Amino acid sequence: MTTATNINPGVRMTLEEFFDLPETVIPRYELHRGELCIVAEPSLDHQHLTKLLIRHFCEQIEDAGAGYVLPPVDVVLSGDTTVAPDIVVISTERAGIMHPLRIYGAPDIVVEVLSTDRDRDLVDKRQLYAAAGVPEYWILDGDADTLTALELGDDGIYRERAVLTTADTLTTPLFPDFSLPLAQVFDHPARIRPQQ
Repeated sequence: MTTATNINPGVRMTLEEFFDLPETVIPRYELHRGELCIVAEPSLDHQHLTKLLIRHFCEQIEDAGAGYVLPPVDVVLSGDTTVAPDIVVISTERAGIMHPLRIYGAPDIVVEVLSTDRDRDLVDKRQLYAAAGVPEYWILDGDADTLTALELGDDGIYRERAVLTTADTLTTPLFPDFSLPLAQVFDHPARIRPQQ
């Protein structure tokens, strides 16, 4: 059993041990293939971009009754992996994967807003989400003002459907009525950009 005194990145543990960690443990952790991983502290711009996306998702997906949109929540992808994506989107048809404390199974869409630990989102999580069968993985890069939409192929490998910029409109075949001009996110007047 892992105790609060040996909560360090790289520690190996089971899902049960992970979920027994105290809720007050800071920083936040995820469990990747049985290994404890620290989650980078999000910047204000990261949080603002996440909030803007969630607002648009809620207006077009939740309010339309097409699905559920959640901020970071534990998503159990396998018997030794749980993550907390920045945004989780689940269609109403797949609501059965939602449980009172966490999600068990692959959401329809996961969104990660890149932070200081870019490799974790670009490499590690890409592999984890593909292995779990997440149909779409979106990666938002606030530094470059781009959103990369990855789509899972029949072979279990993600392929870029699009790399979108401020001039583009984000859509998805999973929610045909969803449409978001990305200028409403990247050029939002209240956006908190890092000091140069």
